[in-house]
Amino acid sequence: MFLDKLLLIFPIRVVFPIFISVVLILVGVFSGYVEIKESTRKLKQEKLKEVCSTAASFQEITEYLGEKGNTEFIERTLINISADPYIDVIFISSPDGKVIFSSMRKYIGKSYSTVIKETIPASYSYIFQAVKNFHRKTALFCKVLEKEGKIVALAPILFSYKEKDLRPSEIGFLFIAYRLDELISLHKTEIIKKILYQFGILFVIFIFVYIGFNKMIGERVNTIIKEVDRISRGELDVKIDLKGKDEFAFIAYVINQLVDRLNRYIKYDYLTGVLNRFGLEREVKRLLSENKDLWNVFIFIDIDNFKEVNDTFGHDVGDILLKKFAKKLSLVANGKVIGRLGGDEFIVFFQSQDKPYVEEMMENWMNELSGNIQIDEQIIHITLTAGVSIKKGEANFYDFLKESDIALYYGKKKGKKMFVIFNEELRLKEEKRIKLTEILKKSLENGDFYLVYQPIASLKTGKVVSVEALLRMKNDELGEVPPSEFIPILEETGLIREVGYWVLSEVCKQINVWSERGIKDISVSVNVDIQQLLDKNFVQNVESILNDSGVNPEKIKIEITESEAMKFPDIVIDVLSRLTDFGIEIAIDDFGTGYSSLSYLKLMPLSYIKIDRAFIKNIPTDKDDNILVLSIVNLAKSLGLKTIAEGVEERVQLLFLKEIGCDYIQGYYFSRPVLPDEIEEIIKTGKTVQA
Repeated sequence: MFLDKLLLIFPIRVVFPIFISVVLILVGVFSGYVEIKESTRKLKQEKLKEVCSTAASFQEITEYLGEKGNTEFIERTLINISADPYIDVIFISSPDGKVIFSSMRKYIGKSYSTVIKETIPASYSYIFQAVKNFHRKTALFCKVLEKEGKIVALAPILFSYKEKDLRPSEIGFLFIAYRLDELISLHKTEIIKKILYQFGILFVIFIFVYIGFNKMIGERVNTIIKEVDRISRGELDVKIDLKGKDEFAFIAYVINQLVDRLNRYIKYDYLTGVLNRFGLEREVKRLLSENKDLWNVFIFIDIDNFKEVNDTFGHDVGDILLKKFAKKLSLVANGKVIGRLGGDEFIVFFQSQDKPYVEEMMENWMNELSGNIQIDEQIIHITLTAGVSIKKGEANFYDFLKESDIALYYGKKKGKKMFVIFNEELRLKEEKRIKLTEILKKSLENGDFYLVYQPIASLKTGKVVSVEALLRMKNDELGEVPPSEFIPILEETGLIREVGYWVLSEVCKQINVWSERGIKDISVSVNVDIQQLLDKNFVQNVESILNDSGVNPEKIKIEITESEAMKFPDIVIDVLSRLTDFGIEIAIDDFGTGYSSLSYLKLMPLSYIKIDRAFIKNIPTDKDDNILVLSIVNLAKSLGLKTIAEGVEERVQLLFLKEIGCDYIQGYYFSRPVLPDEIEEIIKTGKTVQA
């Protein structure tokens, strides 16, 4: 655990030698402690034995020579013993208590009690009592005095002998004080020097081994770290060049393979193989920065009525159509930058030295790209609408996207099957927009809009944890109007902002109604359009609606589609961040159908990723969709996000999603979008999703 935390701060090249050094130091300290303790114990025993032996021998010599009267030899023996540098003092006391022989002349003639008190003041009473005991028991006394750090030996000496009568006045004694603490201190120093020398050699050997290790392996590790760091900063053209069959070469090979695949996923559209939004934006920006004096042509192409192809023939046929169209476009616009924004929207970009006159080129393109496309037994006729933006010199990718989109919009308004070149006149053509605005405004005022709610169930518990609010329209004259028809008009006219605020207000009212009826834990997802997010007062208005209704922001989730979010990613990130600061959770809708950059995705303050129904419908039979859905779930987990699978209609789909760790499902398998009362019934009856 400690090493894991350390590796979060320092690289392993720093942690490894530090760790080994610390281990060596700890081992050295521990072994030194043990050795010092054991050797000190042995030293004490040896010196105690040695001092006791010396005292006993000297006792015998003194008694023998004393009886013979040979005091000169006694003095020489005493001097020889005191030559030991650790002998503190040695003296012989006469029976009357006076020092008669001593290693220090200043003590001769003094009372033995005075000398003992000076030599071992802390243990004086104890030693004095031992001397007194000689009159009862004439035995050798030898002790280690821990307080004094000394060894003291007392040996009784008989100065005269009386048969069967030994009087106290005839007993003197030998006193030896040995400075054990100084010897032990010196001994410890020697041991420490020895240990430092031994571990110093080990440390030097380790340094040489580590230098060799770092030379052989460190360079390969450094190469991998350096290149991976570049990859983490978004440089996906990096290749780690490590040859060999060792583990590092294999790691480099795996990283290169992952980067290649990641490069494809990030820069290229998985369906058509052309550049996706991220790759397109990156390439266009590169060309704009490198060639600032050239003419730039930005063409926004949209397949007319592509949704009808999906609705009529199915999304699988629609996907094949997109693939065939992208291949055809690549041939027609050979040598130019081609990308897919998402859905049926494609971009072509190129530069020219001379002012481009694109009318004839676009006429030819429209003729070549339009027409019949055969898919199996079906023949599908397609037409195109295109918006063109032309600028010279410094230009901005987003300006190109915006202007070509406006031109495309007006081409759609004029009846499709055409191209429109952006100019200032387009800004003035608002007649039809005003008319459409009036129609839709009446529908809003007349109460033609209402909300239905589709449950979102947890795959872990099976219970409903949230619902998605879906806008519906019923007009007295037109009857039920499909969302696919009226919502695009709301988006085109800009009324989506006003209707969006109405939807949020209605959702807050419904939350309060459910709360009064005992349903307090339900949260509601509300879809927002990019136009709402571009409204500078959007966050303020959302906060106002929630504050006025008294609804906790945690009960609201905001959903925005992947393709919408990536049109103006910087603005979207800023707005969504402010919403999350207020307490609202964010979900990215229809994930996987667009062109989102991972670098942008990780910057968005998301809580949920909603996997588009296009990938759910063919699982688990379609291996490619299985891999893609699993990748999205794993990506979400790595980013700390929850996943919601949309369009779950079959049990096998549910089982597959549960097995791979998807968090929530939404779709007809559990419930269609229903009115609020039916949601209340579902929750109160405890209906759960059954696998």
